[in-house]
Amino acid sequence: MNDDLTQQMAGLFKALGEFNRLSLVYELCEARTPQNAMCLCECCDVDASVVSRHLKVLAQEGIIALERKGRERMYSLNRKELANSLRALADKVEGTYHAK
Repeated sequence: MNDDLTQQMAGLFKALGEFNRLSLVYELCEARTPQNAMCLCECCDVDASVVSRHLKVLAQEGIIALERKGRERMYSLNRKELANSLRALADKVEGTYHAK
């Protein structure tokens, strides 16, 4: 892996490594449509301002997408991109694993 890709993966795992952010990702995995921050607050034990900060981190890492509808912000999971990133690492792990 090159340094840029390693740094990108480190940012991804740092974003996913916080309990509330991972909870938000799990919640968005179950969502069929984009969700607003208030709907997403239900999955975390923190107030709306903290959820908004977590959503911002996830969006900065490209894990979620933000869509504005008037004054409302709607969030959805970047399923394909996230799955591809995680799969690339899993493929790397499997490729270097040698059964004994």
